[in-house]
Amino acid sequence: MKKKVVFIAVTAVCIIAAAVIFYCVFFRSAGGELHTARITSDGKVVRTIDLRTAQDETFVIESENGSNTVCISNGEISVTEASCPDRICVEHGALRSEYLPIICLPNRLVIELV
Repeated sequence: MKKKVVFIAVTAVCIIAAAVIFYCVFFRSAGGELHTARITSDGKVVRTIDLRTAQDETFVIESENGSNTVCISNGEISVTEASCPDRICVEHGALRSEYLPIICLPNRLVIELV
């Protein structure tokens, strides 16, 4: 009986810890601290944008590896079009956490909050 209680307590603590970590990684918003997006292509900083003051716009980042269409709207930044085959960067959606940058490996593009 005592082993069962200990097992349940340890399991509950692990589930709570996992939920807290999941929340911090996936739902921590840029609204509280980070407002600057840095766009890097081929390892070089292409553009740095303050999302609090940025006007809504859409622009294309081109490199020898391919192109990505970047959209700034309502203080959020996302990739809306990409020439890469898997388009994971487009499916990522708006950048919301410094822990999950938008990355397009085939085109060597990284958008991160700094």
